[in-house]
Amino acid sequence: MKISVTHLKPLEVHTKKERADRRKAAYSFLLGEIRAMYGGADLPEEVQESREEERGSGERQIFPFVKDPLGKPYLPGHPGILFNLSHSRNGYAAAVIADSSEASAVGIDIERRFPYHDLLARKICHPAEADALGAAASAEEKAGLLNIIWSRKEAILKCEGTGIRSSLSALDTIHIDERLYELTEFQTDDYTLCVCKKRITSD
Repeated sequence: MKISVTHLKPLEVHTKKERADRRKAAYSFLLGEIRAMYGGADLPEEVQESREEERGSGERQIFPFVKDPLGKPYLPGHPGILFNLSHSRNGYAAAVIADSSEASAVGIDIERRFPYHDLLARKICHPAEADALGAAASAEEKAGLLNIIWSRKEAILKCEGTGIRSSLSALDTIHIDERLYELTEFQTDDYTLCVCKKRITSD
């Protein structure tokens, strides 16, 4: 699996055009990472923005990527290329699986670091996560752990292809079933990154 991150300076995006440009740049970055890994694989050299909006999203489509009914992007005609994209105000991150025999899906999340918020923690945390936060040795450790919990949830749900459509507090990211998921995570002073790879099981 290849994980690529382009770190950007924090950028406040105010207009619809700025948001669209940022999104298109993220997908261009993703396409470049896929082409680098698969040697082109009969893929276009650049992304193209369609005038048509994605169903219910209010955003224009960016080809060659298409989203499934739950919003997960894929490449028509290339079912063996497993990938996922995340972009935040300070970076893009892409995860691309080099060999589809090693996983059945992948999800990635990158988030700009945020301070600890008790209201957010109570809203999103499973009881096991709340216990882990309560056992944190310092305020700094507590904030870092909440950032990780958030990104783990995003990455797992994106891996499953559902996105955040159910109660986040139902998902326990402290006790992960390692037979099903493999998590890779990094945290810097600027951002938190988590990748979830869904293992191929024999059952």
